[in-house]
Amino acid sequence: MNTYISTENIPSRPRSVALGLFDGLHPAHRQVILSATMGIDDAIAVAVYTFDPTAVTTKNSNGLLCDTAEEEHLLTTIGVDELFRVDFAAVQHLSPADFVYKVLKEQLGAVKVSCGYNYRFGYRGQGDVSLLTALCAEVGIAVTVVPEIDIDGIPVSSTAIRAAIADGDMALTRRLLGRPYCLCTPVAEGQHLGNRLGFPTINQPLPVGFAHPRFGVYASCVQFEGETYPAVTNIGLRPTVGADAPLAETYILGFSGDLYGKSPRVYPLTYLRPEQAFPSLEALQEQIEQDAASAAALLDGTKHHGIRAVFFDFDDTLDNRDAAFRVGLSAFLRYYYPSLSEEELHARREEMFCFQRGHYGEIIYYRDMLAHFLEKWPPEVPTDVPTAYRRMIGAFAAAGQPHPDVYDTLTTLRERGYLIGIITNGTPRTQSLKIDHSGLRRYADLVVLAGDEGIQKPDVRIFRMAAARLGVPPTACVFVGDHPVNDLEGARAAGFTPIRKVWDFDVDHPIRHIPAAEDLPSIRHISEVLTLLDNTST
Repeated sequence: MNTYISTENIPSRPRSVALGLFDGLHPAHRQVILSATMGIDDAIAVAVYTFDPTAVTTKNSNGLLCDTAEEEHLLTTIGVDELFRVDFAAVQHLSPADFVYKVLKEQLGAVKVSCGYNYRFGYRGQGDVSLLTALCAEVGIAVTVVPEIDIDGIPVSSTAIRAAIADGDMALTRRLLGRPYCLCTPVAEGQHLGNRLGFPTINQPLPVGFAHPRFGVYASCVQFEGETYPAVTNIGLRPTVGADAPLAETYILGFSGDLYGKSPRVYPLTYLRPEQAFPSLEALQEQIEQDAASAAALLDGTKHHGIRAVFFDFDDTLDNRDAAFRVGLSAFLRYYYPSLSEEELHARREEMFCFQRGHYGEIIYYRDMLAHFLEKWPPEVPTDVPTAYRRMIGAFAAAGQPHPDVYDTLTTLRERGYLIGIITNGTPRTQSLKIDHSGLRRYADLVVLAGDEGIQKPDVRIFRMAAARLGVPPTACVFVGDHPVNDLEGARAAGFTPIRKVWDFDVDHPIRHIPAAEDLPSIRHISEVLTLLDNTST
């Protein structure tokens, strides 16, 4: 992805532009950007046009929700080619008409723009989506307006997310933000007081300008180099011993090692109590012991908690991956080989389908598949592998269709109080797009992409880190999946209760040759999970 700080002297090309502040890239932001990626030709670049939220004088910002590196990574996974992070002062004087004519049309070459229902633009925010639509129509720019998105009856907005963070409601923050709140700043040298008290801690200064959680003590988890640890984190000014600036001080249970200068990921899970001043270090030590016990109990898998979270595999469990992939391959072939007859297209599609599927344990990546067939069949419409990959993956993702009972089942699970997670192997861009297009992200409390974590199923660590991010032990989790090894063996080894999703795969599908444990409960429809949970002792 290319990043620009100005629209001057940029490559001249047609663009589909997502407009907005995108401070946090929450699910509503993702839908705006996703709409910019849809229905465009290869020659059209997907661009995001935005500003530094702290510089926008027409908005009251109470802190950033992600840093530049995280923002750019998330944008790449959604399919963005270019990011324009422009100086607000350079354009704030433009009238709505001038913004459309001079910026969108002349400078960006926009042929399509997407925005949220409450988007404002032009001098002092004079323009709204109705005016944007009218002005763009005059210069041949199509406009897509994304309606309000609610989660649990709450409109998703950066303001609502900041309010949840300020309240210390990390569960609501996770739901509205679409990912857990995480502290990932370098560990700094502290006073070493924790060592003297018998509770060595790491200190992470809170980043300036960001939204900070309610000051107090949290049960948390820490993830570092693929491992997960229960922890207790004090966020604030440490009134007993004092601090020069707000920081997160974390005691990691069961960990010993030097983390200075490194950036472990600290996830505050549950607010335990406010900060308070203690009359003595002995009293502080006693309270830390109590807090540590509370944090340990949260993730303690040795006690019977009952089932509290239901995790799902995505491909071939919630979504019919093979059907969607065939649609993506057909779109690829129709675009780059327009002279093919339907019979020829079908034959080539099945050859590509079987080539990529290979055998489980032998991963053939989509880019490698495309490179192979573009060489074997020189395209009629000139292209290259990255461009063809973008088109094929976009069509593949857009064709995803969760099975008919999935939405109702997930809704019922939420109504019954279960937490919902998705753990999926694959590359972040492919899997992110597929989950976004499916609409399932708003149903889930957590989405874990193995490609982001650098750990693939069946590695037990990815299951355990997912459970920890929801604040539950593995023994309180069910995992529903189709693959006998990646899903079911991995989940059981991690301490989850596995449920096998059985599909009517093709007779020659490689999964049919992988033996599955016979003692596992199995279902053919996702809704059957509800019955199994009803029959599970809690």
